[in-house]
Amino acid sequence: MAPFLDALSAVNAWHTDYLAHPLYQPLRPVLAGIEPSSWPQQRDYDHLLAAARAMGQPLPANLRFVCGLEPDDYYESHIADTGQVPTRLQNWHDWFNALAWLAWPRAKQALNRRHVRAIRRGEARRGPLRDAATLLDECGVIVATSDPALGRALDDMQWKLLFMARRADWGLNMEARTLGHAVMEMGLTPHIGWCGKALILDVEPEFFALKAEQRQQRLDQRLAALLDDDRQIASPRAMCPLPLLGIPGWWPDNEDPAFYDNTAYFCPTRRAKSSTVSA
Repeated sequence: MAPFLDALSAVNAWHTDYLAHPLYQPLRPVLAGIEPSSWPQQRDYDHLLAAARAMGQPLPANLRFVCGLEPDDYYESHIADTGQVPTRLQNWHDWFNALAWLAWPRAKQALNRRHVRAIRRGEARRGPLRDAATLLDECGVIVATSDPALGRALDDMQWKLLFMARRADWGLNMEARTLGHAVMEMGLTPHIGWCGKALILDVEPEFFALKAEQRQQRLDQRLAALLDDDRQIASPRAMCPLPLLGIPGWWPDNEDPAFYDNTAYFCPTRRAKSSTVSA
């Protein structure tokens, strides 16, 4: 029992060591130089929000992360009506949700709008559209690629082609950027079996010559536009599984080609059709 309690304590202890991992690259600009030294309080959330606005992030004027708030209305409806995002103290899940808002401001607003549209149509219990929005919000990883063959390899679960034969393309013709705050939370304790849900976006080759912050803004704009069209990303099937520990540079063990022989993790099952979305 003692080792388990020690591990649990380590997970619950506040730290920002995780920021060194590529999974958290989208968060670094909004946390640059202002990482809280202990569990964030209301003033820390207010400070982060003000700093994100100062750097030009297009956040709603009334947006605020409100600690301890328990809304009477649906979570998504409350945010849309008031701008208040209920945020639990000392809670990794809600901490990463706040950071996702700051890093993906257009997409997070569009996700909220999609939920509200569906609720107003009577989909309070959720249907395919809201299920897809929730899956993207919680587990989404945006995969940009300038080579359609790489997108097909991901969608068809051709893991050795994607991660071994085309390994050098990562960072040059393909990259993964995390949106989902549940994936960010799980990244604190990575383990075999850890997967995200990938939304594949085709981009021009010139995309990868842009600075990281510019690429982030492009993807945020593109994703928001897709989410504002209910014909796009219309069901969870629009996304495909992505074993995150297989991405080059994301896990030291994947330097050994034998790592990809684990078919329980790198499942060989092919999907029926492509889910690639053109940008």
